[in-house]
Amino acid sequence: MNAVIPYNKIKSILDHTDGGRSLLEPHRRLVRKALLESVSRDGAEVIDWLAKSIERGAYRTEFFRNIEHLTRDAKGLLFWKEHLIGRLSLVDPTHDEREARRLAGRCRELEAKGFPITSRALLSREIMEAPADTPWKQALYAYAQFLTKAVPPAQAPQPAEAEQPARAERVRAVFWVSSRPEMRVLEKQADGAVRMWRFTDKGSKELRDSMSAEGFETAYIDGYEAFDRLISGSRLTPHDIARALD
Repeated sequence: MNAVIPYNKIKSILDHTDGGRSLLEPHRRLVRKALLESVSRDGAEVIDWLAKSIERGAYRTEFFRNIEHLTRDAKGLLFWKEHLIGRLSLVDPTHDEREARRLAGRCRELEAKGFPITSRALLSREIMEAPADTPWKQALYAYAQFLTKAVPPAQAPQPAEAEQPARAERVRAVFWVSSRPEMRVLEKQADGAVRMWRFTDKGSKELRDSMSAEGFETAYIDGYEAFDRLISGSRLTPHDIARALD
């Protein structure tokens, strides 16, 4: 969900940085963007950090450990360009530098694939392993879990034009909805329709109990290959997912 930054906060940043000229280029671009339009939640956190750091005189214009595009604030928050990507310990400098370089490398990998840089992406094995041309980019960034239920082959959902019997397994995909505090469970039916259940973001127990009552269990995912197998097995299409999460 995007946020509109109060003008007085942006003006204060600009007034104390020679109109933004003494900001690092990524921060200057973010502040200019905030003048014209809303910014992401991560972007709003960076601007809040900028305003507080500048007010305290703690803003630094050099990159952390000379790693291009990487900056760190006094509390250990680590930024790649305008993106908040992690927090350092501030206790072990050697560990902090190693972690910073690891995260910077992951940021470069995501950028090379054209993927958004988020804290979730940096922690997700599925996203880091996904090929640049994956059709499942939205699903990768939004999914919470998959639920499966073994069924007799005769009861497995059968596509109308299937050349071979469907797997004897029903698959439901659980997604976070970024525009509201909500989770949605999707299952493709045999006739091609998508059935959907809605739960609040605090209703994980209700979701778990509801699905368990029908015999569904959480599927284990250990990388992109497992993710691709489950999402393909669900028979959901990228269009189905985009429409359901709109």
